[in-house]
Amino acid sequence: MFNRLIATTFISFILCVESVSAYEFVATITKIQDGDTLSATVNNEDTKIRLLDVDCFETKNNTRARLQQQYYSVSYDEMLEKGKQSKKILKNLLKDHRYIRIKWEKRDSFGRILGNVYLDDIKSAGVIDVNQYMLKIGGCNKYLPKNAMKKTKHN
Repeated sequence: MFNRLIATTFISFILCVESVSAYEFVATITKIQDGDTLSATVNNEDTKIRLLDVDCFETKNNTRARLQQQYYSVSYDEMLEKGKQSKKILKNLLKDHRYIRIKWEKRDSFGRILGNVYLDDIKSAGVIDVNQYMLKIGGCNKYLPKNAMKKTKHN
């Protein structure tokens, strides 16, 4: 009963305070794209959010996938499998959460918000840093720009 009261209060608060500030806001999760990108509704607008400084393996063949294959010396199939695993881990982390908090400063060249995503964990009365979680548990790596991945190979 007490947990239900806390959850109801939390959701009511979120619904009343849609936007916390220009660089921090609450969003409703709509879809997990892959291990480092999700879709959400912010102020009644659909947007994509990319976990800042996190690079999970890709789930389909694209330019970034080819860079990851070369840099990490993994096969195409290994890369896809690792990408699917990261997506599954993120999906499992977010499955009981409808709302997330995002702190951000900029958008990338695809128009995605680059930010730090947080979950208010009612069970533990704490906060989960989703970016750090994916780096530690999600099989993801620290993001490297394309030019850095082209110059060297990961050891």
